[in-house]
Amino acid sequence: MAIIAVDQTGKIILLNNFARKISGVSPGESQINILQNTYPTDTPLFFLAQTLQRDEEFHEQYYNYQDAQEVVYMYLSTTKILNESGQQEGALLIACQVSEQAFLSRHLSQRGKLAMIGELAAGTAHEIRNPLTSIKGLVQLIEQRFSQDDPARQHINIILKEIEQINSIIKELLLLARRTTPNLSFASLPAMLDQVLLLVEGEANIKGIKIIKDYNDQLPLMILDEDQIKQVFLHLATNAIYAMPTGGEFRVFAQYIENNKAISVSFIDTGIGINKENIPRLFQPFFTTRPEGTGLGLPVSYQIVDNHGGKISVYSEPGKGSSFIVTLPLAKA
Repeated sequence: MAIIAVDQTGKIILLNNFARKISGVSPGESQINILQNTYPTDTPLFFLAQTLQRDEEFHEQYYNYQDAQEVVYMYLSTTKILNESGQQEGALLIACQVSEQAFLSRHLSQRGKLAMIGELAAGTAHEIRNPLTSIKGLVQLIEQRFSQDDPARQHINIILKEIEQINSIIKELLLLARRTTPNLSFASLPAMLDQVLLLVEGEANIKGIKIIKDYNDQLPLMILDEDQIKQVFLHLATNAIYAMPTGGEFRVFAQYIENNKAISVSFIDTGIGINKENIPRLFQPFFTTRPEGTGLGLPVSYQIVDNHGGKISVYSEPGKGSSFIVTLPLAKA
């Protein structure tokens, strides 16, 4: 087991030998401050710094350490260290080693589930789309038989809107089913985020939600499918707004991880949070807590990010809010 503890200033106050090994701290190093250095994303000291700086705790994050002799697989978790008054005095990381079989089976289970459900979804979607197209055409023909002021047209419009809703679900099913190659091009991530936040700004104002843009124009250009990634960002932003029905704060934080040649984008809300038992189910198709939701938004987002060689992480605490973190490489791996 690896254990690392830091005080509020970022100084390491506890570091056992196994923790030194997996975090790359040499035996001769002392007086290390994790806030004075930049670490590759998804590494122990990176997660610990995020917990200390961004007030984000992580639970059972996948991590594997590799040296010249072996590969060590593990899950790591971080937590805040609080004093008797409830004030934060530091942060703690614990990493537990697991077998390769256990690690890989859990790490790949989500992709396997999506692949299996995707194959089923593709066949079902095609079977539904063909008769639905015929139904839509016939309804439009029937509509022409009524005058513009006929009340029947209102019912027909509702039918057509519902058909479009079904078509929208089918499109998401097909996107989930196909592991398509992204249409890559250069894109400005800050500009993309600005466009997405502009789309949710009206709803945020109505609910009394303050939007904080914690990023700048100095981030490097990305190579990605702009339409697909904007779809992911819009879904995460919409979810954050939905999670704060009585107002709150929605922060979008983006940073360049130089050592990893990647950019991470965090969507952080102060909303109702997600129950711990629901977190493992978030990326399962058709799971949703929203009455009007389809349960396809997060699985599709997961698929898109995975197609770009990236990953989505989530942290949530009921009553305090949630953080969804999208990590994307500068170029598709």
